[in-house]
Amino acid sequence: MIRIGTVLALYLANLPFADSAFVVLLTLPMLAMVLAGLARIGSRQFQVGDVFWFCLFIYFVISPLQRLHGDQIGGVTAITTFAYEPEEYVAAMIIVVLFCLPFLFVSMEKGEKTPASVEPGLTGLLVVNLTSFALFVLSEGGLDRLLLPRLEQDPSQSFIAGMLFLAAQSVTTCLMAARFRLTQQRVAAAIPLLAAVLLLAISRNPFNAPRFILLAVWGPIVLALAGGKVSASKFYIASLLALTVGFPILNITTRSGLNGLSDLSQLSVVGNFFDIPSIDVFDTAVHAVRFMSAHDHLWGEKLTAVVLFFVPRAMWEGKPIVGGLDIGNELFSAGMYGTPNLSFFLGCDFYMDFGFLGVALGGTIAAMLLRSALRSTWGSFFQVDVMHFVIASSLPILLRGPVGAVLPLFTCQMLVMRLAAISVRRDVTRAVSAAEG
Repeated sequence: MIRIGTVLALYLANLPFADSAFVVLLTLPMLAMVLAGLARIGSRQFQVGDVFWFCLFIYFVISPLQRLHGDQIGGVTAITTFAYEPEEYVAAMIIVVLFCLPFLFVSMEKGEKTPASVEPGLTGLLVVNLTSFALFVLSEGGLDRLLLPRLEQDPSQSFIAGMLFLAAQSVTTCLMAARFRLTQQRVAAAIPLLAAVLLLAISRNPFNAPRFILLAVWGPIVLALAGGKVSASKFYIASLLALTVGFPILNITTRSGLNGLSDLSQLSVVGNFFDIPSIDVFDTAVHAVRFMSAHDHLWGEKLTAVVLFFVPRAMWEGKPIVGGLDIGNELFSAGMYGTPNLSFFLGCDFYMDFGFLGVALGGTIAAMLLRSALRSTWGSFFQVDVMHFVIASSLPILLRGPVGAVLPLFTCQMLVMRLAAISVRRDVTRAVSAAEG
């Protein structure tokens, strides 16, 4: 009940401020889908489905309600120069609905049974953690550069393998947190865990990393310490606080560092509730429809850019760019945004490549991949579904996009978990074989 109640309360609170009946009708299909998705979750505990459907609700229901005014879309502080036709808004929402529809058939609720799990040794976890921290610092150009505010960092100087080192650091810290929850020797287990947390706080903190990266890195650790047992009510309370307080604060501190603390007095919690900042996913979807009205379908170019994200542009000068950069560069050139690095929904990449049919097919493939990941058993460590923690913590940025730009960390985290599971099971198999021999 808390799920449906929270969504309906937030929707009804914003409904009186909707610009027109058109905006209300535009958001109703997505609202119905979100409610149907949440209704499938029976557990009182927080689930991956909570993140998935609540993010879609904020991005494609609440955001249009708050940002669509007349024929223009944007927050009250946005510099808007484009006016869109009603059919462009409708087409953008059809893209979202078509892509998300297959996910209604994916169970995003884990079972109540304790999963079979592997338990890596503390020594191995600590060695990997320390090594990955040192390599990550080197990949970022040294400690001094790593600690700079994000706007003062030069992304071009980062080594591409840096995401792998960061993923290894975050996953091993998460595994140490899961181990700490089970062990009887709390003091002995707390020392290496605190050391790992401290090193991760140097690598990624509120003064040198984007908000969603912080969530992807730190979210699994918090969930591991709680054993994944977080009530749904706590999740929705935390989500509302994050949207109105936490993320607006991080939006300042991650860009300006400690100097941004002086701007925190300008934040308005009530104002952020009725105009959630930095949620422009539907905006870029609408412009993608406008963009494609003047361009032919790209027949796989954008999908190639997403799938081959790991190929350095230095090795492939003609590598396609993700759709988000096409749209971001156009909006940036028009003066609508201060950066071309905007959010971009994955369904729009499929739309730019293959039209509405591609969107439906892409949504089906993405839903199957998520279903496969959630049903797999190799992501269980120390009696908790660590993979679920990683997926839940990364979903907000994966849904926000552009996926091709944000996929590296998530993919590397999944790879590190897979390698950890394989190595531990191999050691166990050898030990059993030796004992039997």
